[in-house]
Amino acid sequence: MKVSTGKIHTIMKTKNIFLTAISALFIFAACTEEKIIDEPGVSGKGDLVIELSPSSVITKAAATNEGYVYATEEELNVEDCWIFVFGENEKYITSQYFSGDALSETENEYVDTPAPNGGSQMYKKGYTITLTGLDYGTYDFWVVANTTEANEAYKSCQSLDALKEIIEGGDSYQTAFAEKADQLVKVGNKSATFNLTTVASPIQIPLTQLAARVELKVRVDIPRQLKGGEYVYEVFPNANGVLTNAEIDKLTGSHIRNEDVINSNLQRKDGNDNYLYTYFGHPVTISGGSKVKAIRVDNALKVTKQTTYSGYLLDNIKLTVDNIRIKSELDPLSVVVDQQLGSSVFNPLADEISTTYLFKFYTYTKDDLTISLSGELQKAEYSVSQMGTLDNAMFVNDKDLALVKKINKGDVEDGEVLTFAGGSGWGNAATGVLLCNQDAWTAVDEEITGEPVLEGEPKAYSSGSVTLKPEGGFQVGNMYEASALIQSVPATGSLNIVIENIQSGGEINFGFN
Repeated sequence: MKVSTGKIHTIMKTKNIFLTAISALFIFAACTEEKIIDEPGVSGKGDLVIELSPSSVITKAAATNEGYVYATEEELNVEDCWIFVFGENEKYITSQYFSGDALSETENEYVDTPAPNGGSQMYKKGYTITLTGLDYGTYDFWVVANTTEANEAYKSCQSLDALKEIIEGGDSYQTAFAEKADQLVKVGNKSATFNLTTVASPIQIPLTQLAARVELKVRVDIPRQLKGGEYVYEVFPNANGVLTNAEIDKLTGSHIRNEDVINSNLQRKDGNDNYLYTYFGHPVTISGGSKVKAIRVDNALKVTKQTTYSGYLLDNIKLTVDNIRIKSELDPLSVVVDQQLGSSVFNPLADEISTTYLFKFYTYTKDDLTISLSGELQKAEYSVSQMGTLDNAMFVNDKDLALVKKINKGDVEDGEVLTFAGGSGWGNAATGVLLCNQDAWTAVDEEITGEPVLEGEPKAYSSGSVTLKPEGGFQVGNMYEASALIQSVPATGSLNIVIENIQSGGEINFGFN
């Protein structure tokens, strides 16, 4: 059958109109879809790229003023990781495990600002992962890297509280340190919005090592012979601790003048059974039962105590911490660590002989730590300086300076009561000496001035073991302040170490909190 040319033209025209309409419909649909996706607050789905930046956070103690050194490349390593996504009110959204090819190493310029001093370091090592099929929205992303043997626990985890319990309560971070530094557990979280803009710009989540920081101050209370001492005041540096009425006025400002003091006043003690008024820690008494005139200091008084002693000092002191879980390559100048789970030996931050030592180290365990000290005992004559602020002190009139002479005679015995006669009052030429609380000065923060004069050969010493045990165990991400007292009978070469206090100093902005 023939079809006329006019009909063919009509059919073709109709077909073109139909195709044009279909094309226009697709174009409209595409434009409409693009407009809908671009509008904020409208749902969508996509693949989210997350960039992990393993922090060069403090992982080890060091013989520096900062008390730490940065992590090595090996310590920044990420072998695998879990990503957990939580929505509003900590609602579980999804989680995903990454390892092997799904976890690609990348380079970027990351700036790390470690706690506690705010110093920073630039480094480049990072990792990129892609979280697939995530709805657009605002989420709280949590990352746990190097989870090792705890994957089964993470698979069934669907709450933030449960996630924290897995990390802090289980073996996940303990087993991670059994072999290598490249297995250090790392954690991090970040709240971020996922949309078309985020797809083009990966979300960066900084990671930090999982650790608790311990600062242990060790003070030495080994018997020593006081050879001499004086109090030094900033306004009168050459007064040898003996001041006139006018000088006390200039030093202290307002005060109670010419207060009568008798022996019963000098026997008063505080709530800790320490004498309120002593001279260089020695109780004092007035001869003949008379009374003396005193000037009581009402405001805080800044004083430097300078003393000379003969006795034993600790040298080459080392702190051994048993079962500490640090498996990183530590600074050999400050710390020696074996290659298996065991003991770590720490040197103090100060190299010179001292009466106070400060140790800073990190632990990844919640368990109690057993510590011991070792080194050398060295007999010496040495001078120390110590600054302090005194409250409830007073100057007593001592016209013959009997207290000053006794202290500087070099043979005052430990705990000896010092006797003085006092004076008739605070005339223009009258002088007096400072009495203060028996516990105002301890060995803490003493600084040895000059070079000690050594006597004889040093002898080795060692302490018994003692447990560092904070209430509730060590919590990662927290700092702990501890103080210990070393006591001994030097002739035996043995030391007794007593933990006086250990308490949490609070979170220090690293770790899993």
